Amino acid sequence: MSITLLRRYDEWRVSTSCAQDHGIHGDEGELQDLPGTLEWQRWDCHDEDSRIRLTPALPGLPIIAKPNTSLSIAPGGNALFYIGIPMDVEIHGECGGSLRKLTSIPSETLSKTWHGDRSAGEVCYSLKTRARRHFDASDWLEHDVIVSVDLHNESQEPFEFERLFLDLGHFSIFTYENRLWANACRIRITESDEEGNDITYDSTPIIPAESGQEVASAREGKTSRSTLRRAFASVIDVIH
Repeated sequence: MSITLLRRYDEWRVSTSCAQDHGIHGDEGELQDLPGTLEWQRWDCHDEDSRIRLTPALPGLPIIAKPNTSLSIAPGGNALFYIGIPMDVEIHGECGGSLRKLTSIPSETLSKTWHGDRSAGEVCYSLKTRARRHFDASDWLEHDVIVSVDLHNESQEPFEFERLFLDLGHFSIFTYENRLWANACRIRITESDEEGNDITYDSTPIIPAESGQEVASAREGKTSRSTLRRAFASVIDVIH
């Protein structure tokens, strides 16, 4: 995928394409160097506005993750999982002297699915890669954001981990050794999903990335704790 940015008169223009299909060469150039087949999104700006910023971002919808292999967590037990989430590229352009978000472009197209029952569910993304028990950098692409999720079973029965619903609004993005990480989280599994499942957020990623530098703040703000409703409910439908 190629992202083309054009500052033209009083507009910012952004186009996404396959660079090979359009014959785009080089990282910068003049307007006449661009193919005429590009389709543009446009935003008004002032003549003197020139700054641009690209930052990583997590997808705008919650995600559904499945484990690499099925696992039963014993009462009182816990299991740590690593999840790789393809990042979005968030583009900010200077408009009226200050930077504002223009658009967000996914690095990978994810399939949409439905989480919960038909009357009280929501649309989310289904991840192509599976949650894994151990971190191995070769398991994910470089544009994936790694989220660590520690599941604690506080119920009296074994918990069969089949799929996990995870809202991404309270995760920040950090960089550590050329890899993107999110702050670590823990989920407390209770007796009944109707009571909700507590999720606790750390302020930094898990070891060894705990000293990573924050490059993107959580879009819904930082918090230490929240509650997930039906965090492990079944996926019942697929939206194309």
